[in-house]
Amino acid sequence: MKTFVLGDRGLPAQIAGEIGRRITLGELKVGEILPKESEFLTSLRVSRTTLREALKILSTKGFIEAKPRLGTRVRSPEFWNTLDPVVLAWQGGADDQDALAEELFEIRSAVEPLAAGLAARRGSAAEYAQIRAAFSHMTEEHATAEAAIEADISFHLQIFQAAHNRFLLPVSSVIRAALTISIPKTLKTFGGLQHSLKMHEAIIDAIEARDETRASEAATLLISATYQRNFSLGGGDTP
Repeated sequence: MKTFVLGDRGLPAQIAGEIGRRITLGELKVGEILPKESEFLTSLRVSRTTLREALKILSTKGFIEAKPRLGTRVRSPEFWNTLDPVVLAWQGGADDQDALAEELFEIRSAVEPLAAGLAARRGSAAEYAQIRAAFSHMTEEHATAEAAIEADISFHLQIFQAAHNRFLLPVSSVIRAALTISIPKTLKTFGGLQHSLKMHEAIIDAIEARDETRASEAATLLISATYQRNFSLGGGDTP
């Protein structure tokens, strides 16, 4: 039986995550009525208040729906707030990790070139300096894989900030998730980020030049190369 430890996320969030993962894994199926409260309390070993707060979290994320006299049922995936970083984390144990990663990259290929172009059009000098600093950090030697991952993620998220589109910002969680999946593969294959630095630099060069078309094209090239490296046969040979 799983033991839950109260931490920074709080016990209700941990319980919501446990139930959310069961839903994403299909252990609790779409349309299915959730177990009775008494059964959850016994299996999860938490208080009624904690359980109810956890169910509220799941409801706000679109995972469940309570109806009078019918109980609380699992909603279908189109209602799930899949761009929420918390929900993305819940899907970390899903059986279709390769499919999930590929779908994340499909979204990335649609929005990241747009973000780069908008950053070239709307970004400020201070924001360009932050993107350039993030790129410089990527070129450094990193003590751990985690540090390399964060350096790469920071570069891309700074571009989203400079795009100044309020509707793109929530999508940045997809970028983080996609990079979190792909960068470890890159590090394993190439031992570092050096092979892609020129492509990253081409993006910031175009943004600083306020060349919207070139910035978008540079982002497209980088994402295409990354996609090929991660999902195509023989992709490990991509330069």
